[in-house]
Amino acid sequence: MIWITTSLAAPLLLGHALLTKALMSVRYRLKLTTGSTPKAEVDKTVSSLSYQRMAAAQLNEAEYAPILMGVCLYLASKGVAAPYASTLAVVGQVWYFWLRSFVGHAHEGGIDPPVYAPGAACRYIAMGMMAFKLYELA
Repeated sequence: MIWITTSLAAPLLLGHALLTKALMSVRYRLKLTTGSTPKAEVDKTVSSLSYQRMAAAQLNEAEYAPILMGVCLYLASKGVAAPYASTLAVVGQVWYFWLRSFVGHAHEGGIDPPVYAPGAACRYIAMGMMAFKLYELA
């Protein structure tokens, strides 16, 4: 297994955040905000299952990315590699976003149990491990 260090996790998390935001912009925002799209089409897009899934996934990704990236940068600046936590953070972000966006949950036409849940669990575990590393530095 190839583990990701904190110094590599930070740019990977940033790159993934950029990718998810660019995808949302290219796929939806340009269409919804240019003013040239008829209101009926905008309403149809905003109420579509694909938009709702991706918007929810991107919002969730945007909540976690700064925390994970900030802690990775801080730990890297202190010379702490934290390979297990860093790997879980990156894997969790990628897993959660893509499966939440394209598979979803049973209440929105996806499957149950939600296949993106392990990605969320990876992020929680990563944050706990990183918190412990921060505590060790104190």
